[in-house]
Amino acid sequence: MHNAPEPLLLPHRIGNALRAERKRLGLTQADVARRARLRRQKIIQIEQGAPGVAIAAYAAAMQALGLEPELRPARVDPADYPQLKRLLWNQPGIETLDERDALALYERHWDMVDADRMPPHERALLDRLVRIHGHGILHV
Repeated sequence: MHNAPEPLLLPHRIGNALRAERKRLGLTQADVARRARLRRQKIIQIEQGAPGVAIAAYAAAMQALGLEPELRPARVDPADYPQLKRLLWNQPGIETLDERDALALYERHWDMVDADRMPPHERALLDRLVRIHGHGILHV
């Protein structure tokens, strides 16, 4: 699985996390709806990651489950990207990298990257990292 976050995946990831926490707590959707002062149908939509659900509804469901959001930089699993994994040959045990650190690693060690052998999904990752974190410039 490739961990390239896309905007439409975020509601599904949050919904799955909320469903898992609800089940962990032994609550029904109706229980969460009551606590959040939402309709049960809204909890169903939240858990499904339905488009168009207001962020306030997600916040209410999170609060009802005793959760707080944590914003952190997106992470990359080097195991999914052969060229990036190669760059970590001397740093065993790194399971994920902050996206900014991944871009910095590509840039710092570009001479070790075999761009011709980079698979399409890794090229897409690199392009996205350059666009978002490099402001459109790969510094090599």
